[in-house]
Amino acid sequence: MSNLSGRFQTLEDLHTELRELSQSLNKELVDLVNDNHQDFLSLGSTLGGGEDRIEDVRVGLLGFQRDIASIRDKISGRRNEVADLLERQKSLKQEVGVARTLLEIAERTQELEQKLMIGKPEPKPISSGYGSTGSEEIWGNDWISDRIYDSDEDYEDEENNPAPKKLKTRVEQYLMIEKMIARLDQKHPFITAQRARLSEIYDTIILDLEAADSQQWSTQRKNETVRLRSLMVK
Repeated sequence: MSNLSGRFQTLEDLHTELRELSQSLNKELVDLVNDNHQDFLSLGSTLGGGEDRIEDVRVGLLGFQRDIASIRDKISGRRNEVADLLERQKSLKQEVGVARTLLEIAERTQELEQKLMIGKPEPKPISSGYGSTGSEEIWGNDWISDRIYDSDEDYEDEENNPAPKKLKTRVEQYLMIEKMIARLDQKHPFITAQRARLSEIYDTIILDLEAADSQQWSTQRKNETVRLRSLMVK
């Protein structure tokens, strides 16, 4: 194309000349490959002196693979260790929850025993007023009433207070303890040890309900007492 300067040539002639030149170059390239075919094939066998380098690379790769395997084993061990710690943490949280529940049960039971006067020393006998000190002595009943009534507030209007507040509260407190125990293992040593105390509390509340039921109350209040007794049925 550098020779075209200064002379006129059509575009068609230029295409024809370039096409012929391209064909000529392709033919020369094919002839070059054919003439040197054997040299290309023997090129790989003539290379030498790289075995040491190849061995070094192979040894390095093997060492790298061992390092990777060692790191993988450490990661797997740490994963298992973390899983065990998480499981232990979960177990400890459950044990802490159980311990707190047991502590609350113990506190509620002790509080209810105190309010029901369980374990309280027996009341001293009072005189009948006839001066006798033998079989004519009688026991006071105030200690029974004290378990049923808190104060004069318990004797409010029957429409607003269908049952003595204190008696209703005792039933609710006992049922709450039983509900908390129901969520725990019934064979737990602490739960087993509390059964005798809870049985005594139950019997005491039942006696108080029977005593309250014998009072001269309205039908509404008696129905409420019956309802409380039905809640205490095991």
